[in-house]
Amino acid sequence: MRMDIFNKLSSEKVRKIAIVLMVVLTIAFAFASFMLANTMQGTLGYVSDETWYVTSSRNILREVFNVQPTYISSDGYYHYSVFFYTPNTRDEMIPLLNDVLKTQYGGYISMKYNKTYCVTIATQKPLNQEAIMDNITGIELIQSGYQYPDNEGIQNYINSEHPPLVKFILGFFMMTFGDRPIVWRIPSIIMGTLMLALICSMVIKLTKNLFITFLIFLFAFMDSIFMAMSSIGMLDVYAAFFLTLSAWLALKNKYFLSAISLGLSTSAKLTGVFPVIALLLYMLIINFNVIKSFVYSLFVSFVAWVAVNIPLIIHYGVQTWINQVEGGLKWHVSPRPNGPPVSTPWGWLYNQNPFALHFKPDVVAKVDPVIYFMAIIMLIFVPYLYSKGNKKYLIPSFWFLSSFLGYVGVYLLGNKTLYSFYVITLSPTVYVLAAVFIYYLAEPRTFKDAIKFYYYSIKNRLKPKPVPAQEQQQVPQQTTQGTA
Repeated sequence: MRMDIFNKLSSEKVRKIAIVLMVVLTIAFAFASFMLANTMQGTLGYVSDETWYVTSSRNILREVFNVQPTYISSDGYYHYSVFFYTPNTRDEMIPLLNDVLKTQYGGYISMKYNKTYCVTIATQKPLNQEAIMDNITGIELIQSGYQYPDNEGIQNYINSEHPPLVKFILGFFMMTFGDRPIVWRIPSIIMGTLMLALICSMVIKLTKNLFITFLIFLFAFMDSIFMAMSSIGMLDVYAAFFLTLSAWLALKNKYFLSAISLGLSTSAKLTGVFPVIALLLYMLIINFNVIKSFVYSLFVSFVAWVAVNIPLIIHYGVQTWINQVEGGLKWHVSPRPNGPPVSTPWGWLYNQNPFALHFKPDVVAKVDPVIYFMAIIMLIFVPYLYSKGNKKYLIPSFWFLSSFLGYVGVYLLGNKTLYSFYVITLSPTVYVLAAVFIYYLAEPRTFKDAIKFYYYSIKNRLKPKPVPAQEQQQVPQQTTQGTA
């Protein structure tokens, strides 16, 4: 019988207390993420690539769904961005626009842009956009909502190099709760918190132990990448959530739903497709129906991905959408111009050039290397555990390896501009593997047995095989002839 020091605390009363503490810690993580998210500025100052995703979400709402979000600042003013066709027209119309705003809307021009032909305005009541465009010449469009970053052509940018799911979610929250920074980040907080709960559930499923699961909360607070990405409107935390959900569903033997989740992960970011291979291999290894294995992992995930893209397909047409997808694939395997510090996929594991997401407060995409080192060590012993009938350990291992090797493949194909915040897609399975590693440290004999198992397996493979008796060649006996 396995001697487990943690199972000594397995009374029902203590289990209930443990569950309550887990809920409290999960809420504490969500609150800490919310507080961090609330301290970061909006898109007028660069807040990592969140800047581009929020901007493209607003543009997609206008172009695809024909709606605009509302931003009302703390002083009660409505905010708009007014884009002109040319800088000269803008400068000529500013006095007239300022007069109309002051007399009819109790408003004013709040900012004039340098790189694009735009001014931002604030009004005490909602703006009649059609009336303004009829009375003031040269206006290309008026956009309600939070201010845009000062970049050329920003009013038409839809971030076509990335899939649309996250931008749809951001757009929904902006339309529902208002277009302001904390609203953009609430979905990420939700994703990070749910992901934390899923990771805990996976550890419980694998170890049958509630108490080792508290390590996951320790990891989440120690490993700054997890909270950082759960507090900012980036694509990667969505992809990480759906990848984690996919692994969790696979643990529950719900392979169809796991494939759908992989499709959603790919709809958040194309690199979310990597664990499709993991799901396929796992289903084949456990002797799942071969045809269903291919249909679920490849076809079902593909259909789920296409389904998310339907609004864009309808709006832009099939060919334009295909061109956008091709552009996204090329973008992922092509190097970008010099900019933020880049790092290799293996460099993420020891904080090679960590990516700065925000300054004041300083938010950096870096990891705790000890956690990742333990996970990699655990990978070595998974084949032994599998040989002893623990098939479920293959799931976090395959999901980790498929994503990591996928990024390595992207790097080898030519994209050398990879960033450390990509590691968030690896973090959930890393936490699971590291927790399982610590779990087995309670009985180190498992590791000793595994080493012996590998040693004798390799030795037997290297040992020369005996030649069957019937195949042995008989050596003819030499005869000596006498002389006459």
